[in-house]
Amino acid sequence: MRKLRVGFFIDAWNPGAGTENQLLGILRNLDKARIDARLFTLREPIPEQFRREIPWPVECLQVRHLMSAHSLFKFMTLVRRLRRERLDIVSVYFVDTNLFVIPAARLAGIKGRVVNRRDMGYWYEPGILGKLNRVNRLAGWFLVNSEAVKKAVVKNECFPAERIKVIYNGMWEPVEHLSEPYTRRELGVPENAPTVGIVANLRPVKRVDRFIEMAAIVARTVPDAHYLVAGQGELEPGLRSLASRLGLQERIHFLGSVADVRRLLPAFDVGALTSESEGLSNALIEYAAAGVPAVTFDVGGNREIIHHEVNGLLAADGDVAGLAANAVTLLRDPALRRQYASAGCQLVRQLFDPAEVMRLIHEFFEAVANAPDSRPRID
Repeated sequence: MRKLRVGFFIDAWNPGAGTENQLLGILRNLDKARIDARLFTLREPIPEQFRREIPWPVECLQVRHLMSAHSLFKFMTLVRRLRRERLDIVSVYFVDTNLFVIPAARLAGIKGRVVNRRDMGYWYEPGILGKLNRVNRLAGWFLVNSEAVKKAVVKNECFPAERIKVIYNGMWEPVEHLSEPYTRRELGVPENAPTVGIVANLRPVKRVDRFIEMAAIVARTVPDAHYLVAGQGELEPGLRSLASRLGLQERIHFLGSVADVRRLLPAFDVGALTSESEGLSNALIEYAAAGVPAVTFDVGGNREIIHHEVNGLLAADGDVAGLAANAVTLLRDPALRRQYASAGCQLVRQLFDPAEVMRLIHEFFEAVANAPDSRPRID
């Protein structure tokens, strides 16, 4: 059987980010007997220390701005390159790469044109959506990571549902392989204090301000609780100020970027996620895999990971008081936490098993490559 030639295209490589982590897991686990892959970045080369993690050729297209004479030259160069390399499939991530590569692949005669979407498009402005809706007519398929994202693509990007395939994220690094977990002393938390933690970049969509507001409500009922924030970003000074105004400065611990989150999660009694938009949260998957029951808002794909009163508790979007009440319920009931933890581990094994994810990805690529027309069956 001839190997499929697959080109993966992404705007830039942000080490540790959710999309890049998932793409890295896919690249590492592709079957080299079936796939011949390469990775292209649109804007900047991947630093060598991260490039070594990728077991395929890597190249930067060096397209800084889409709307320029230079980018037009680069576009035509890419068309010629794609014709010469005769890729079976291009698989694109992020909006700029979508806009640049999908039309080039169409001109180059590549039949397998796949757009990846991994969020709810919360930041799309009308101008961006208009461009995407025009370019997406040139795409053959969408690959998304949750049913919620599929619905958003159908609604916002006007793409046919029958040409959208849902494949969940993989849990690429099993919890069983973690090194020594952090001690409470290392984290600055009293040994027997109950804890609620969040893993999130400190940027607007993650709404860590709501986590701090939740903590202030929980503190009225569970006054000895401590709160762990793993992540960094431009909002940190404002979040620290908010914690201080709410009298939580001694109980909220800003840990910055944590290289191996799995070492941190055993310190969480309860995990939280307070985003206002999520496609499929890697943090919630990691909580479940580590046996940490979670509380979160019922937004995006969260209910596809957190099954209410099975492995965690959901609150209505923006209901901080409801989220706090759920956190208190779990903090007060160790037996319920253990019950939810067991259910969460089982769910991860069923839905996010790397071997199953890769089986579905290989089958999807083969279906795309072998489709006789532009409306193949991919279920």
